[in-house]
Amino acid sequence: MKQIWDEILEQIRHISGDIYVSVDPPADPSQIRLLEETVGVTLPQDFCGYLSALNGQKDTEEKTRDRNRELPLLGYHPFLSVAGMIETWDMMNELFSKETEPLEWVTEDKIKPCIWRRHWIPFTEYEGSQYLILDCDPGKNGTYGQVFLWCSGMDYSEVVADSFEEFSKEILTRLIEKRFGVSGFGTIEFEDHYI
Repeated sequence: MKQIWDEILEQIRHISGDIYVSVDPPADPSQIRLLEETVGVTLPQDFCGYLSALNGQKDTEEKTRDRNRELPLLGYHPFLSVAGMIETWDMMNELFSKETEPLEWVTEDKIKPCIWRRHWIPFTEYEGSQYLILDCDPGKNGTYGQVFLWCSGMDYSEVVADSFEEFSKEILTRLIEKRFGVSGFGTIEFEDHYI
């Protein structure tokens, strides 16, 4: 997985030096352990491989963040550092601490029909209303470590990939095949808004 993300970063370096320099150096093993201990899960190996290539983007924690100036890594989503993931995870758990029961009007499939689950790990964020989630508590037809798009109010959530590896390979393929554009703001945007 590290090799895939090294290749993704090399593609990004050629597309946008500004985005490339926003990337944090790899997470060290103690940061990965802290994330596992905080959330109470064993992270999938493919996600650990990603973190060994980069620790999200710089300044994705609230105390240092400037949303008016940040360039998302891909699409509209800044990729959170481990500290940013933990901070966001804490906030979501606090916000939805009383929302523990399944939603009656949502049929369980790949994603548990809940507003929030303790073992969902947000690893990207878009304006506090959309998150890409590493799902360590999937629904009955889901897979441990699948990636899904969480939107506020569960108005729209979908599995983006059945594993973080599948998610990563899809991004690399799109970059290599040049299936993206660069917006006037300098963001890398996939034609179908994959993320």
